[in-house]
Amino acid sequence: MLDTIDILETIGSDASLRHAHTDALSAALEQLHASPALTSAAVTGDSSELFAELGVKRMFLPQVSQV
Repeated sequence: MLDTIDILETIGSDASLRHAHTDALSAALEQLHASPALTSAAVTGDSSELFAELGVKRMFLPQVSQV
């Protein structure tokens, strides 16, 4: 998991990766030995596997109305 976070930090700090086409990003992730979940999220846009890898749980905030 630490590698995944490091790779995400690298992508975020490098504009050429952050704005890269999916093919270029996929090739870069392969060179960085990214996890299958991160590669899948980058290619398909579905982050559910990545969330599962990182242990992220969806939290729904209660709806509160103030009068």
